[in-house]
Amino acid sequence: MARIFKDKEEFKKLYLSTYGALVNYAYSRTKDMELSREIVQNVFVKFWKNNENIEIKNSMKSYLYSMVRNNIIDHYRKEDRITSMEDIPGNIAYYIEEAEMSEDKVYEFRYNLKKALATLKDKRRKIFELSKFEGLTYSEIAQYLKVSERTVEDNIAKALKEIRQYFNNNNLRFNVR
Repeated sequence: MARIFKDKEEFKKLYLSTYGALVNYAYSRTKDMELSREIVQNVFVKFWKNNENIEIKNSMKSYLYSMVRNNIIDHYRKEDRITSMEDIPGNIAYYIEEAEMSEDKVYEFRYNLKKALATLKDKRRKIFELSKFEGLTYSEIAQYLKVSERTVEDNIAKALKEIRQYFNNNNLRFNVR
């Protein structure tokens, strides 16, 4: 395979033209600017080092976004904060699924998820959002809300059940985790 870039200048142009957008993309998933910058920097280092072995089937930009998304997932796995797809913070979990959706479907999904969340009891919604959107562990949520971990676990399970039920009752075909 041939190198993607002829020289460092060509790579530098790509870096300068996409770095900010990739950091913003990562930040929208992690809500941590320092982590987002680190992930994007690591993506570019890997991209440069594997320059000769990379085969890009679509666009280079799509390839970079995929690399960032995969590195975010890898980061959370390494942090031991997640053990399965259900434990991935929601802002990441549903974007993984959305990556294959059209833009209209993404907006429709977000809209319906907000409506489903609005049907939850306040405490249950708060616990669910802290877990799935903020990425807090059950223990962290229990300490923060001064409840037991079992209460947190039960509320998340019930929230997921109610959200799935909302989607089923409204004939929506999205997989809510």
